[in-house]
Amino acid sequence: MPAAKSQPDPVVIFVHGIQGSWLKNEYPVDYDDKLLWSGITRRKMSALHLHPRDASVDQDAETLVEPHQMIPLIYKEIVEEIRDELSERPYVYAFRYDWRKDNREAAKALRNFTARALQIAAVHEQSAGHPAPKRVVYIGHSMGGLVIKWLATKLLRTTRDRRFIDKIITIATPYGGSLKSVEALLPGARNLFGVEHRKSMRHAARTFPGVFQLLPAWQGALVQKKDGQPLDVFSAKSWQANLVESLEKGPFFKGYLEQRLADAADFAQASYAPWPASLRKRVYCAIGQGSETWSQVTVDTDKGNFFAFDSAATDEDGDGTVHLQSSARPELASSHIYTDTKRGLADRAIGQHANMPNHGQLQDWVLGLLRLNEYSDRAFDSPA
Repeated sequence: MPAAKSQPDPVVIFVHGIQGSWLKNEYPVDYDDKLLWSGITRRKMSALHLHPRDASVDQDAETLVEPHQMIPLIYKEIVEEIRDELSERPYVYAFRYDWRKDNREAAKALRNFTARALQIAAVHEQSAGHPAPKRVVYIGHSMGGLVIKWLATKLLRTTRDRRFIDKIITIATPYGGSLKSVEALLPGARNLFGVEHRKSMRHAARTFPGVFQLLPAWQGALVQKKDGQPLDVFSAKSWQANLVESLEKGPFFKGYLEQRLADAADFAQASYAPWPASLRKRVYCAIGQGSETWSQVTVDTDKGNFFAFDSAATDEDGDGTVHLQSSARPELASSHIYTDTKRGLADRAIGQHANMPNHGQLQDWVLGLLRLNEYSDRAFDSPA
């Protein structure tokens, strides 16, 4: 452990990605069968649909879905590593949210959670005669980084509002979305929700704002087959005719797709935009490379806008889910970027993108940013 500091260590809050927490039905009196989603052993997609007219409400009136714990397979190790290193002041909290829903609402909940975490740390520290922590480090994996960014740039708009943020660390965050989200809405995701029950998965995904808010925002993600011209993923005219038709029938309604795409475009504009200059010295970004990742999909506009995923362009400039065109943050200094290229047995089993928080070297990088290990003497910039 490094020498004692004159100022207390900041509170650390870890924010998981899409699918990163269990989902449970809190409605029934009998709790024996309330787990709906665990990521691996339980995937009751038919019970996870949100209401098309109000995506803050479950479609089934007898269901009240709430997020439970983070998925241990992905997050237990990195959270415990940080807690172990902060054993004297172990204020490391796991923020879980309903990843199906609007990330803006998750950001609001994160703001409230932050206040509570600081209060808890203050009570314990002041009871021991120590100064209360007043700063927070946010660590976000995948979509969790987008939740953090919305909080830091849209809910906290001034330097004064952001003064409590010590650092922001994002891991494999799809700032510009992912082509996997497009596939999830069409034939069903191969890697976003697993392999089984594709039809039930795509039917559920079409009700999730969280999936729409991951649509790819980079130029050329979708192109016309006949001339290579880019298509606007946020325009309903670019989507398969059979999808548009199906989303105008019950339980959906005419204009549903347009509504979802407009919402996603607004969210993507903020997500893909550069970090504000006043925050850049406090933002650190880990990106994954070395795994075959979709970079572009052609659309046959002469055949009902057929998306040719089987012949999608791929390269190794990504982590298998998020391409470099989405994850790269050119506005950040190179010393604030960590490139993760490790691919082991676990990566092959669950994918580099999902497994990045378990990579030892990446964990060392995070601990170094927190100044908790031998990597702490690296010349990291101080917060603005």
